[in-house]
Amino acid sequence: MIKSASILFLTCFLLYLPFSRQPDYFDSEIAPAIIKWQPNELIEQGGKVKVGSLVAVYSEFGKQYAIVIDSAQYASQLGKKVEVIYELSNPHKAVINKLWGYWLIPIELAWSFGFFFILLGIAYATTHRPHPSAIAEQLKAEEGPKKKYE
Repeated sequence: MIKSASILFLTCFLLYLPFSRQPDYFDSEIAPAIIKWQPNELIEQGGKVKVGSLVAVYSEFGKQYAIVIDSAQYASQLGKKVEVIYELSNPHKAVINKLWGYWLIPIELAWSFGFFFILLGIAYATTHRPHPSAIAEQLKAEEGPKKKYE
């Protein structure tokens, strides 16, 4: 039971991933970006304006865009190229295309695996030790007529 439930869960989870990412993986563009430090320029990110941030700068049709990235994670990678995924309709909303952060989001993993283990525990608790009367009832039950090719 645990093996088949785990295989089913992982299959469903892996099929869910490409269709649930924002920006959408199938309708988005991937562009190279360079990690830079923007000390004085204003960078607009989702309605917030920040001064002096670590950003990934990319261009779309000649116009440059920048997204604010985590300073602690990317401070040692100044000047390096990364891939940015963004939607053409809204190039301001972009994320760095990487496994941890775009494909695997920690809170999403915690909720989905937590929910899976709770449901697995419930299934195990209901099937592990059946009541003796239920076993006796199954033993008393008559088998139905057999089909022709069984």
